[in-house]
Amino acid sequence: MADIAEIRHRIKSVQDTHQITKAMELISVAKMRKAIVKQSFSSVYFDSVRYTLKDILRHSTDVRNRYTVHRRDKRAAYIVIAGDKGLAGSFNNNVLNLAWEHMKERPVHYVVTIGQMARAFFESREQQVDLEFTHAVTNPTLHDARGIMRDILELYDRNLMDEVYVVFTRMISASVHKPELVKLLPIEADDIEADVKTTFSGEIYYDPSPKEVMDVLVPEYLVGMIYSALIHSTASEHAARMMAMSSANKNAEKMLEVLDLEYNRLRQSAITTELLDLTSGRFFSENNLHEKVKHHGKSR
Repeated sequence: MADIAEIRHRIKSVQDTHQITKAMELISVAKMRKAIVKQSFSSVYFDSVRYTLKDILRHSTDVRNRYTVHRRDKRAAYIVIAGDKGLAGSFNNNVLNLAWEHMKERPVHYVVTIGQMARAFFESREQQVDLEFTHAVTNPTLHDARGIMRDILELYDRNLMDEVYVVFTRMISASVHKPELVKLLPIEADDIEADVKTTFSGEIYYDPSPKEVMDVLVPEYLVGMIYSALIHSTASEHAARMMAMSSANKNAEKMLEVLDLEYNRLRQSAITTELLDLTSGRFFSENNLHEKVKHHGKSR
């Protein structure tokens, strides 16, 4: 049975852990809200780009771009977005396992990891990581998205890959996060997330030319997709960590209740024992004194 000192030490340890998890929960809430605001600010522009590009691909069969042409081989490249650290429940495992299962179906030539957990995951499975971005998930920016886009397009233009996928976690709500795999290249109308409902049936005119319009839209579309994936992944990570820390806080509070009850029970038992010892000691002392007095009287 644990003694009072051990229970007191365990209570102090749980209280310290509870303070840390509570602080982490509050930090995750603030960062999650910040990421959601960033996504809402950028979504208006990138949604317009997606809508326009999808509309062009559906209504202009004569428009061609090197990023819309299917290649004969199926050499796949993956941009895998995970977190820089754990303590977020199953957030990292879900998205990384989704990427790994999809990779088994295609010959992989390039793996681009964003986040230290993604790099560690593939290294543990002896899968070579070709490009690594370690800080893009901490505070995603358009500069990060454009840098990733430039590196991918450079490899794609050199004919080193035929398909490009991005694997990330989409934040549906604060409590629901879904790992997803989206094909970036080659671009197809069905892969573009835009609700295009139009009855337009006339001819579309491009200024200055269809090729130049597509050359502008395609990079912006890819930047928007990568940036949205980064923001969704960041918000999902913070939401998952918030939920994990909230659960840890509840468990810590339950543990403290049990430990407090055990501590009070042991303390009460110790006090009772001390009182019994004091009472017993006084009783024996009085008896001994009485016996000595009786003995002294007889001897006289």
